[in-house]
Amino acid sequence: MNAKALAVAAAMGAAPAAVNAAELELYGTIGAAGEFLDNDTRQSGEVSNNHSVIGIKGSRELLPGVRGVFLADWFVGIDRGADPDSGGLFGEGRDGWVGLEGDAWGTVALGFQGRPWKTATHHLDPFEGTIADYSAIMGTISQVNDPGQIYFDGGIGNSIIWFGPNINGLSWHAQYGVDRDDPNDWGIQVNYTQGPLYLVASFDRFRAQRRDEVPDDVDAIKVAGSYNFGQGTTIIAMVENLRNEDIHTRDAAVYLGATHRINTTTFQAAVAWADDVDEVSSSGATYLALGVSHNPRQDVELYALVSYIDNDSNGAYQFISAPHTSRNRNTEIAAAGDDSWAVGLGIKYHFSANLLP
Repeated sequence: MNAKALAVAAAMGAAPAAVNAAELELYGTIGAAGEFLDNDTRQSGEVSNNHSVIGIKGSRELLPGVRGVFLADWFVGIDRGADPDSGGLFGEGRDGWVGLEGDAWGTVALGFQGRPWKTATHHLDPFEGTIADYSAIMGTISQVNDPGQIYFDGGIGNSIIWFGPNINGLSWHAQYGVDRDDPNDWGIQVNYTQGPLYLVASFDRFRAQRRDEVPDDVDAIKVAGSYNFGQGTTIIAMVENLRNEDIHTRDAAVYLGATHRINTTTFQAAVAWADDVDEVSSSGATYLALGVSHNPRQDVELYALVSYIDNDSNGAYQFISAPHTSRNRNTEIAAAGDDSWAVGLGIKYHFSANLLP
């Protein structure tokens, strides 16, 4: 994994780690970018929040090898501040749970957490938490008849969460949402790490609300991996299938990425292809992104990127405006077939501090 991915994973607390008898940590990321978008029919510029978040996590030893643990964090809107439409400086929760961690079983918790589809690969995306985030294509179906209905790059609330222990490089994340209004929201990922190799497979299901208000189960299957060749070079690949028997099936989306680090500068590239949705011809898209990231310090990142989405005539894919990517309000395309360009110049500061002496 490149240094940026490692720094983000450490700062954001992507998975619980072993702790001492007592630990209380403040952590987070503050980031913003100047962004320019061209959506065929309009051009716009905006200073946008990029996945800013602040959180606290802690643990307390209860028995030898058993700890009580918790995590709670919130999105931070540093671009619009007190704007009532943005939810103010502190916005909606990102992750939050409380539970028990054991050397033998891992962590079992109750609360809200990014779904297994998300935690399986979000750290593999060189452009994670920016306007060029891979969720523009991966885990998403956008088409002229029902844009934005299928979207897996989120979390599961009211859930039972299990982060499995690391057993010779093998671990897992399973999650089930206990919600009477959405009773079919669950997922599981199994991953394997051995030296420079990372492999993961995930299966997720959620109940989408159709425009005719008839809910339907949607399944996502994803297989992905990365390999660090040494000398600063890492390659990334993933393929997924999104399936719904009644309204949407996209047989495949493929994502390929690469990073190359020279001293404190990392060069990034990614390309993705979305297949047509069944029964909607020419509804796919192609995504491209190029970027460069510079770390004058390990916890400070300066970056520049350019990204392009080329929609087929019935495709309606667009850059994602969300707290975990970019809060740019001008990402929506005007009509199916419109293409999108995005350019971003940004800065991110990752921080963590132990609050106990």
